Amino acid sequence: MSATLFSLVIDTILKQMELRGNITTCLKQCTAYADDILLTTRTKQSLLDTFQKLKEISAQYRLFVNGQKTKYQYPRCRRKNYKLEELQTDSMYLEQVQSYRYLGSTVNSDNSIEDEIQCRLTLGNKAYYGNKFCLKVDWSPRNQN
Repeated sequence: MSATLFSLVIDTILKQMELRGNITTCLKQCTAYADDILLTTRTKQSLLDTFQKLKEISAQYRLFVNGQKTKYQYPRCRRKNYKLEELQTDSMYLEQVQSYRYLGSTVNSDNSIEDEIQCRLTLGNKAYYGNKFCLKVDWSPRNQN
């Protein structure tokens, strides 16, 4: 399927889900970029209902959710005894994760940015030291006599 056609279909699916407003006034919200969809909900039941609706509407267009790539995250600050668990929908288990990468940024259940900063510093150092030779070469033109 072409990228343009896929974008049109996924936009139609998301409009049919009727997810208007923002998370402060609604129980659920959806963020989509290309083929990545992020569902934000206030309760587990709302998450399961929204996910089920997404699967059903997508199936009408012959698009299916990849169960191996589907994860969910619960913020730790709301729970004293935090333990990872799976959620079960009709035919799929959703794995709970403490952190994940979304559009190049790390999102974690602590809602902290320290891991993201450390990751970016590490990537910057790798890029610098990997290209150190190119940075030290004198590329200026020489006066040739």
